Amino acid sequence: MADSDRDKQVCLDNEITTIHQKKLFALLCIPASVVTVFLVFSQVFVSATPDHWCRIPELDDFTYDGNISLTELEKKSMSIPFKNGRYEKCLMYDIDYRKQLSSFNKSHVDNVNATLPTIPCQYGWTYDRNNYDSTLVTELNLVCDDSWKPSLATTLFYLGSLIGSIVFGFISDRYGRRPALLLVLIPDILISVMTCYSPNYMVYTILRTLSGLFFPALYQICFVLALELVGHSQRTTIGVIIAMCFALGMCLLAILSHFLRDAFKLSLATSVPLLAMLSYYWLIPESPRWLLSKNRGEEAKIIIAKLTKTKATWLPQCYPSKPLKEVFCSSPKTTPELIRNSTKARSKEEKCVTLFDALGYSQTRIKFLILSFNWIANSIVYNGLSYNVGNLGISDQLAFFIGGIVEIPGHLATLYTMNIYGRRNVLFSMMFSGGLACISCMLVAEDNVWLTLVLAMFGKFGNAAAFSVFYVFIGELLPTVIRSQAMGVASFVAGIGLLGFPQIIRLVSVTIDKYISLWCNSNTYFYCG
Repeated sequence: MADSDRDKQVCLDNEITTIHQKKLFALLCIPASVVTVFLVFSQVFVSATPDHWCRIPELDDFTYDGNISLTELEKKSMSIPFKNGRYEKCLMYDIDYRKQLSSFNKSHVDNVNATLPTIPCQYGWTYDRNNYDSTLVTELNLVCDDSWKPSLATTLFYLGSLIGSIVFGFISDRYGRRPALLLVLIPDILISVMTCYSPNYMVYTILRTLSGLFFPALYQICFVLALELVGHSQRTTIGVIIAMCFALGMCLLAILSHFLRDAFKLSLATSVPLLAMLSYYWLIPESPRWLLSKNRGEEAKIIIAKLTKTKATWLPQCYPSKPLKEVFCSSPKTTPELIRNSTKARSKEEKCVTLFDALGYSQTRIKFLILSFNWIANSIVYNGLSYNVGNLGISDQLAFFIGGIVEIPGHLATLYTMNIYGRRNVLFSMMFSGGLACISCMLVAEDNVWLTLVLAMFGKFGNAAAFSVFYVFIGELLPTVIRSQAMGVASFVAGIGLLGFPQIIRLVSVTIDKYISLWCNSNTYFYCG
């Protein structure tokens, strides 16, 4: 083939993306956004803990002046201690309610003696139904002495993700992006459907732990595959678009939760329709870059030809499979002919390159470790803000929806600034601004609900933007042969920190007055550190 013909050959590194690449990218955005969001954050609503107080059967059945029942506020005033500006959730007065009702006087409802003895709830709980008709908590009464159980399920979910990050990252680099994606996507959808029919807390927790195995591997594999289907110049844009789709997925989940107030219905709506994605077995091809890194050029030619609608009879020089030393070490410029020859001459050592080989180079190791440990702090704050919507003073659905909306301009900000100011500068400026917002939120938490919300959302704006940089930065830092492993190890490091945040959220829910301050304080210092 003449050199002029080679120059005309279309390849994935061209500036223009073909319609076939765009269609495939759109398919990958669905599991990376909708499926991953439903998998991770459905528990925010499914196992939400509404406001609750002790149920008193005598008050439920009591009527006066013919057939007038007591309001919920009147019931609470007569039976629940009121301390520090709120009604107790797990205590009731230890009195004879039948005797009290025999001399009932509506004018005396608010004059109950606050020094009366109290006991734990004896007859179950009454739940506030303003936001939810039912949740896992209300169905199984996972409050008071059992309030630790929902947070434990979340912790075990992230414990599963620790294992999945490493395992599926290895599978993706060793056996291919497509097998790893199918191995994550198919069981994830099936387990999500099974979770809807959990008969008890134990089964629910086991299934959630199994679900955790596939997060964040599902997002990361889709992310890596999408990056490897386009040219180098388009990777930043592609990475940010996927992050924006994730934010839109959060908005969709909030909308579904608003209209489906029953935990069972919401679980079905966020799992059963995903069965259609089993069709990905036929729709998603292997990454041509991964195939080339494994010296499977003929298979790569076929996929490139389908994506670019060309006769891929020659592998363009923009697909060299570089030796590891050429990637990480400064060396003289390599000629195109030498690059093509190096593809055929790779040694067994280079074919079996691992993440540890790459981290043997000091500059790469330092950057990777810094990014990984900053990922811990960013993950704790991001997930903390997402799961903490019940403590922001407005409805959970509205707070979660606003959180998804504010992420979009955060991702757009990174798209327009990364190429101008560099990945590192944008990353740390976003983290600093997000941390500063959380500190400010701590200072005003008790004074103004909406100001608290604005500052909390600005904090989310910053760390959501930082996540865009994290994924693009690590995706560009290491070569194709170990890219998924790098994502998996960085996510594993972050996952260690995530094991603690559900317990922080639980402490938030059981403290009073300064609950948001305590939460922001404990996370922000770790975040800014």
